[in-house]
Amino acid sequence: MEQTTPRGGETDSPAHDDLIEKLEKIVEAMPSSANAHYNLGLALARIGQWDAAISEFKTALKFRPGLLEARVNLSGILLQQGDYDGCIDQSLRALEFRPDILEACINIGIAFLHKGVPEQAIQSFEKALNINPQAFHAHINLGNAYLTLGDVDKSVIHNEKALEIDPQSALAHNNLAVSLFHKGDMARCRDHLQKAMALGYPVHADFAKQVGVEG
Repeated sequence: MEQTTPRGGETDSPAHDDLIEKLEKIVEAMPSSANAHYNLGLALARIGQWDAAISEFKTALKFRPGLLEARVNLSGILLQQGDYDGCIDQSLRALEFRPDILEACINIGIAFLHKGVPEQAIQSFEKALNINPQAFHAHINLGNAYLTLGDVDKSVIHNEKALEIDPQSALAHNNLAVSLFHKGDMARCRDHLQKAMALGYPVHADFAKQVGVEG
């Protein structure tokens, strides 16, 4: 049951190489500019040069600790890299400056899920919903967290809400199917699993077979 991923990882291109070269020259000319380091970090993140992007975001934050875009992007990369404590730390620092940053709350929640602390993950996702009740990734991950705790009914509720927000989400159909399987509602489980497959979700073959859905 997939969660969410930070920005970045786009295909490299000559045009993007040119952009990075230009941004590197700006950084060289303005080494104390937080914006220059941040923009270079963004460009590097877009082509998946995570370590270099992390370095640029950290340098930007050294010169301007309140540059929240750099801190949130940094937390997202650290999350993807598996540095969950680093992700939580950077997200919390961002929230100290501004407590209504949706992405920071969601990143914290996902990090706690990966750390095996679903109770704290739920608290962070609930904060995200206080900011935006229609936050898809908060609902989809609450579905995961509640299922981990064995609260199947709440898992179903949040996966259904995620599907209301994005009816064409293959992920939401799949996650709802899993929740319904644990609830014992096999008819609806099969229906949503079939929809997930039709939308291109890579449903696990053993799970599909177990619920009686052909691949």
